Amino acid sequence: MSVTLATTSPLRAVRELPANDLVQGIYLLTKIESRLKKNGEPFVQLEVQDYSGKLEGKMWDGFENALESLKPGDPVYLEGRVDRYRDVPGLVLTELRKATEQEVPDRRSFLPHSALSATKANDELMRLIGTVRESNLRALLEAIFDDLGLRKRFLEAPGGKAWHHATVGGLAEHTLSMTKLADMVAAHYPQIHRDLLITGTLLHDIGKVMEFTLEPAIDYTSEGRLIGHITQGAMLVEQTIREQLSGFPAELRKQLLHIILSHQGEPAMGSPIKPMTLEALALHYIDELDSRMSAFEQVRARTPEGQEFSDYQKLMERFFYFRSPEETGETNEP
Repeated sequence: MSVTLATTSPLRAVRELPANDLVQGIYLLTKIESRLKKNGEPFVQLEVQDYSGKLEGKMWDGFENALESLKPGDPVYLEGRVDRYRDVPGLVLTELRKATEQEVPDRRSFLPHSALSATKANDELMRLIGTVRESNLRALLEAIFDDLGLRKRFLEAPGGKAWHHATVGGLAEHTLSMTKLADMVAAHYPQIHRDLLITGTLLHDIGKVMEFTLEPAIDYTSEGRLIGHITQGAMLVEQTIREQLSGFPAELRKQLLHIILSHQGEPAMGSPIKPMTLEALALHYIDELDSRMSAFEQVRARTPEGQEFSDYQKLMERFFYFRSPEETGETNEP
């Protein structure tokens, strides 16, 4: 048995450890429940996470206090070993308790973070707003993002719960990436109203600042589940125009709201209306491209090194293939 000690190791590293290697550290408990073995004896099944991902675990003995005192969302200290069943990694725990406040100075350390810092994202956001020349759209962007509380939430919010940009700061990363693409698309197709497309892109997911929470982990708020970010975003833009921007052109308002309401393309995907303007159509496909690129990279990151294909991805109804086009190997020569 190996005795490599992975103290507070990220879960991605834990996944790569051989079976029976030892693990100890502080993690976020996301699931815990009592189950029964085939012989009727109880055991505990759980799931923990840190910034790099989630991992399931089991505790066969000595779990009574943990089962009574712990709940999802609690930071926990655990000890155990890596187990692999059918090459799927998991944890077998020997100790599990609630971590103290001194052991967990910042709960968000358990969550994945965007590689784009909040400072750089804020600078890029301000720069892009500054490129909007149409005075009404510029005034709208300034009215919304000059709310420092909302801007802080925008810079921290995830872009999704699981599928794409599901990180602290993921919303800003996704939005700014899309806006740069939108700028290039508008330059290539001069018939596009560039400032309307840029404004719609910066605001298309603004409702996610209300749809998601980071406590204790990335999840939907009750309003997010009941109303959804598309409607919430359109309501925020409409309210801002009505209360702060008297004289905002009616046609511009109508087309901007259409961009937000139609950006997911189909009612089955959450949009109440399909894109019917050039700018709405462009934004929808830009959104599709950026979200799919992020999802592909997330799947690649959790696929074992050297494995050609990912697991089957239900949301896209396909496997992903990861070999580089530059790899040497078989040729098409006869």
